[in-house]
Amino acid sequence: MPVPPSIDIQWEAPPECPDATDVRARVERLLGRRLADLPDKDVKAQGEVQRTEAGNWQLSLRLSASGHVEEDTLVAKKCASVGDAMALKIALAIDPLAVVDSVGPSPPPTLETHPTTTATPPPRNPPVAPHVRLSMRVVGAVGLGPLPRATPGVGLYGALRFGEFRVELGGQAFWGGVARYDSPPNVGADLQAFVGALRGCLEPRTRQWSFPICAGLELGAMRAVGFGVEAAERSTGIWGAVLAGPAVQLHLTSRLALWVEVDVALTVVAPEFHVRNLGTLYVPPRIGSRLAAGFEVNF
Repeated sequence: MPVPPSIDIQWEAPPECPDATDVRARVERLLGRRLADLPDKDVKAQGEVQRTEAGNWQLSLRLSASGHVEEDTLVAKKCASVGDAMALKIALAIDPLAVVDSVGPSPPPTLETHPTTTATPPPRNPPVAPHVRLSMRVVGAVGLGPLPRATPGVGLYGALRFGEFRVELGGQAFWGGVARYDSPPNVGADLQAFVGALRGCLEPRTRQWSFPICAGLELGAMRAVGFGVEAAERSTGIWGAVLAGPAVQLHLTSRLALWVEVDVALTVVAPEFHVRNLGTLYVPPRIGSRLAAGFEVNF
């Protein structure tokens, strides 16, 4: 029985990139031999490819050969190029002389290399303008204010992202708030809130995670529909607040991310609701909070 090879190649990359079989085949072409025919070699390679904010392809490589461990980060315009680079590094670790014979005078692919502990290296020429990307996010929410008690809500946001900064414009709707008089307890109103938001966020990022910290303004309308009286009345008032809070974003793919955030709202404009001559029924609290979670699509 043939001896199983001791060359271990692990490769994680998006579907549009070469797969592990392609990388292994490229190593064999550089060596001019099958890896299964090299049982005496002890080489382990791990490669992970991700798309950068600038639209390039970044390979995080860990290579172990003959007791020596090397960690590099390689960046290229095409994903196939980082696959070629990983294959070349593996082949050189196995048999550099065989690689020289197979490659000849042709130089290896041109890549930018730097230690894995740093982020994507800056381009040699400073960018003329920041790279702008568009995102859309849909969330479900639970709010404590401006409506009474905890109420459900939904929201839709659009964002323009400039590196580690984003500007968002969107809105949320909350419903299910009920306010009642202590006496008579069968008289009150059903309340809803519809608000728009404009805010800015700092968005530090590490690989698959980012941690936006956002602040901005919300302005919208609260609507109350009375009950418990012969002629139910409707009333609408303006509500506004300063909003701030952190979020956590997990990038599932280069285009899809999971978003979770917690916000605190400081009310600055509050309506006052009452039913006929029974006095004040409800005024939004000075401070409220909400929890929202959903998915963001990057374009």
